[in-house]
Amino acid sequence: MRKVAVIFFLIFFCITADVFSQVVTPPGNDDRTEEKIEDAASNSDESVDLTELTEQLQYLSANPINLNTATRDELMQTGLFTEMQAQAIIDYREKTGNFQSLYELQVVDYFSIQDIRDILPYVTVGSSLNVTETLKKMITNGNSRLIVRGQRYLEKQKGFRDGTASDKINPAYPGSPWKLYTQYQYRFKQNMSFNITAEKDQGEEFFKGSQKNGFDFYSAHLAIRDIGIIRTAVIGDYDLLYGQGLTLITGLSYGKTPDAAAVRKLSRGVKPYTSLNETSFKRGVAVSLGRRNWNADVFYSNKKLDANLDFSEDSLEQEDIFTSFIESGYHRTQSELENKNTIREQMVGVNGGYRWRNFQIGATAVNVNYDKNLNRATQLYNRFDFSGDAFFKAGIDYSWLYRNINLFGEFSRSENGAIAYVNGAIISLGSAMTISVVDRNYPRAFNYLYASGFGESSTTRNEKGTYAGMVFRPNRFWTLAGYVDYFTFPWLRFGADAPSKGYEYLGQLTWAPTRQFSVYGRVRRKQKEVNTGEAVVSDYLVNHIQDNYRLNIAYKISQAVTIHSRVEWVKVNNEESADENGLMVYQDIVFKPLSSPLSGAVRYGLFDTDSYDSRIYTYENDILYSYSIPAFYNKGYRYYVTLRYKVYKNIDVWARFAQTVYTNQKTFGSGQDEINGNKRSEIKLQVRYQF
Repeated sequence: MRKVAVIFFLIFFCITADVFSQVVTPPGNDDRTEEKIEDAASNSDESVDLTELTEQLQYLSANPINLNTATRDELMQTGLFTEMQAQAIIDYREKTGNFQSLYELQVVDYFSIQDIRDILPYVTVGSSLNVTETLKKMITNGNSRLIVRGQRYLEKQKGFRDGTASDKINPAYPGSPWKLYTQYQYRFKQNMSFNITAEKDQGEEFFKGSQKNGFDFYSAHLAIRDIGIIRTAVIGDYDLLYGQGLTLITGLSYGKTPDAAAVRKLSRGVKPYTSLNETSFKRGVAVSLGRRNWNADVFYSNKKLDANLDFSEDSLEQEDIFTSFIESGYHRTQSELENKNTIREQMVGVNGGYRWRNFQIGATAVNVNYDKNLNRATQLYNRFDFSGDAFFKAGIDYSWLYRNINLFGEFSRSENGAIAYVNGAIISLGSAMTISVVDRNYPRAFNYLYASGFGESSTTRNEKGTYAGMVFRPNRFWTLAGYVDYFTFPWLRFGADAPSKGYEYLGQLTWAPTRQFSVYGRVRRKQKEVNTGEAVVSDYLVNHIQDNYRLNIAYKISQAVTIHSRVEWVKVNNEESADENGLMVYQDIVFKPLSSPLSGAVRYGLFDTDSYDSRIYTYENDILYSYSIPAFYNKGYRYYVTLRYKVYKNIDVWARFAQTVYTNQKTFGSGQDEINGNKRSEIKLQVRYQF
């Protein structure tokens, strides 16, 4: 299959390359969006919810930020600009007046041609007149949207075939196999938003049984922004991110990417919640006040969480405790329902910040209480983790722009006295080169709850490391990007019964001779020390090495059709075990005719891996405000068709069919999700009504 896959790819590329060479058309903006989402996914846990990132980028594409009116903070909030670039835009406006054209960015410091191409779909220029918005205008002149979505697998999974919901060993799913989602959102510019989201997962009941209120998950918020002294005020569900994420972060956090300037997290503060993760957000009230140079935030949250319960046999009062948090969001079987909303969490906190010229400092304090005690199942690797019913954390963060150097960092102290820190620098050498360096130290006893600092581990604890990254653009056609990261784990961790160390490096070379064609090659290696896993008396550490090689080609063959091709190979070595290999090749065709209400994307891909350890992740075109980044392993093929039809000016309909077929397996999946057969087919349907 591997030879067939490579031949398929090369033949298709040779045929279409000739077509590409004769075409001149303007670029699109979807490549930038896809790359951001895919990089975030490849460095995150499989279960991470990327709906927030998807919606943020889609919204910014539909509502570009105005370079003539945006403040430096607003520019930074988009994630499109470095600190130096944002300040350069402000300096340019002060010296020459408003932008008359987006192409004036070519004479603004720290912007390369590629930088400008990347941000063009998300920015605009226009009048800088200040308009006073009234409450009546915000309530009556906004825009609404209603989204209804359904998705399911066509083949029956084991949980829908046999058993009962109360069966502890083989529990059946009492609800339908449809996953349903509904969202209503009202928005007036950036000043006001009202949102209601409702969702039920596959197998959960709907308006019956355990879910008599309909959907299993509800989320809502009412938010206002930039009204007088109020920067942001939210009643309902919201996310928080301060500093570099050591003291408090509740939303999605990104890891290492080829972009050297992306090592700094953006302190977004209070943000209304619209995603589908059922555990990470906060529920209550949050207010951010501020003027030009200062801000003061206060927030309170009171919500229930899913957790694994246990009961103390030594206590006469049978005081119940919980041993771990549950973040799956599934409430189908009896055991899953028993763990639903079993603990109550209350959070209260404050943040204050001050900016003086190019120096900014902030301080955050948060106190969290649970109505039950957390008593983890003690293992050697987690003996220093937080236990109890309350904790307190406080931190200080800073950012200083000195000429072409942006220094940033955060120090955070948890209730047990452990102090974690991360410090970094981003250096811009004109528009041709950006260099970044990050050093971090997260003690083994640091409380990592609601923390997500830059690093290798998904938990911000038991890690020391130093990272160096670079982006070099010698001319408008070539870009060389990469990083090296060395890290150590001073204490034991899951899968490593001794202190361990490792490193990672990535190099990516991109060639874009025209705005219609680009190709990049990527090499990535990650080495960690892990338990041998062999049948020995005592585990010892061996080197686990994973090499990834990727060739990606994108070219626009006409105004309506874009082609994407990729080959990715992964090699895994556990030092004392046989090498494992994985290969995936796919071909995309994305069509968006300007004169037709129908658009969509088609993919056909082949994969061949030795096991789950050599799996490969790929981003897929999905319906609007949704995402799909599956992991491929074993042997087989995958194809999908995603279609959008614009019924009227304000009504869109999406449909998607995707199927994965194994050629070396007789079943698909495991446990109650197992399918008797070697294929899994999924359909998605969505309607969006804007008014």
